[in-house]
Amino acid sequence: MLKLSTPDALTVTLLVAITNFFWNPVGGAVSDRIGRKPVLLTIATLSLLTAYPALHWLVADPSFGKLLAVEMMFSFYFGVYSGTMLGALVEIVPAACPHHLLLAGLRAGRGTVRTFTPFASTLLIDKTGDKASPATG
Repeated sequence: MLKLSTPDALTVTLLVAITNFFWNPVGGAVSDRIGRKPVLLTIATLSLLTAYPALHWLVADPSFGKLLAVEMMFSFYFGVYSGTMLGALVEIVPAACPHHLLLAGLRAGRGTVRTFTPFASTLLIDKTGDKASPATG
């Protein structure tokens, strides 16, 4: 869809994976200092406000640099959010609840959403003709 080379796409994917190792503990540390809720709300708001413009900018004139910039932004959002969310989930689950039940619920939810996401993205692009439309769904 973006017509970028396979090595470029793999390089960006590798860099996203590496940066997530950095952003996860940063999110946890920041949320330890200022609280879980402010971090989660800030990242969710930033995601809501910037996802469509960033994807629209990327698909308007795709390049390695633009792909890297957009994916680094999303890596930051995901890493900080998930690093914060892990701490928040541990805090809200009662101590008497076995953690494997929490993980089973998390994995079932993530599996369902991750399975449906490519279908929903393709459907949105097909129906709207806008390659950035998955950011609105």
